[in-house]
Amino acid sequence: MAAPHATTVLELASGRELAFAEYGDPQGAPVFGFHGTPGSNRQLAPWHEAGVAERVRVIAPDRPGYGHSRFDPYRRLVDWPRDVGELAAHLGLARFGVFGVSGGGPHAAVCAHAFGAKLTGASIVSGVAPPDTRGWTEGMMGPNQLNFALARRSELLVWPMAALMLFGMKHFPDRALDGLLRSLPESDRRILTRKEVADVLIGEARDAAPTTARAVAQDFALFARPWGFKLEDVAAPVHVWHGDADRNVPAAHGRAFADRIPNAKLHLYPNEGHMLFFEHTGEILRAAAGRAGAG
Repeated sequence: MAAPHATTVLELASGRELAFAEYGDPQGAPVFGFHGTPGSNRQLAPWHEAGVAERVRVIAPDRPGYGHSRFDPYRRLVDWPRDVGELAAHLGLARFGVFGVSGGGPHAAVCAHAFGAKLTGASIVSGVAPPDTRGWTEGMMGPNQLNFALARRSELLVWPMAALMLFGMKHFPDRALDGLLRSLPESDRRILTRKEVADVLIGEARDAAPTTARAVAQDFALFARPWGFKLEDVAAPVHVWHGDADRNVPAAHGRAFADRIPNAKLHLYPNEGHMLFFEHTGEILRAAAGRAGAG
């Protein structure tokens, strides 16, 4: 069972609100977890039991525009470590780890770059790599290819597509989920048909913030344009997790992270897809917490 959903809203120095929830062991090693696109901190509720088992305190912030965090129309990818740093200071944390899933992957990467040795570790899970990656959209499912092509021109072009997707999931969840399942590999279909996983996806769409579609469009634009830092300059230890059957974010992205980050280790799983983090949660948390035997 996932932990009960509870959210705290922090007012940042800028006056903007940043929301977060906590899962796992409150006394465990602190690790910040970054949700996918779209998403919210609720996406990480299923990590609660693994956090307890691994003695990890999972701190899950909503990115701007998602959940209860206020949208920031001017944000850049390189601004995210500032938000994380303020939240860490608020919680009294001098050292911590990070992980990011899918659209949270670039946010984990920028934190690995910004915080360096301050991190216990970083895990990038099914993450989107920089747009100069060779074959960046090759093998990617059609809607993602279209969104990235539009985002390179203007995030405003992605906004209606994101709104339509969220509307379908909110008002016709069974039909929307069935459509999604038909486009995914067997490994992902098996995971998404679990009641606890489907409930999280549908619940997030049902309770999505009014700015969620704008935040999705902004994410795609941030990922599709230069990131503002180089992976080659990341000094923190990074573990990269990817499935070779991933159609949302193909495995070339995971290989790019592992090839370009100096102190990176690739965990590439055969016949697994985008949702592999539900099968490897404990390993991912151990890596982010900096524990030996992350495997």
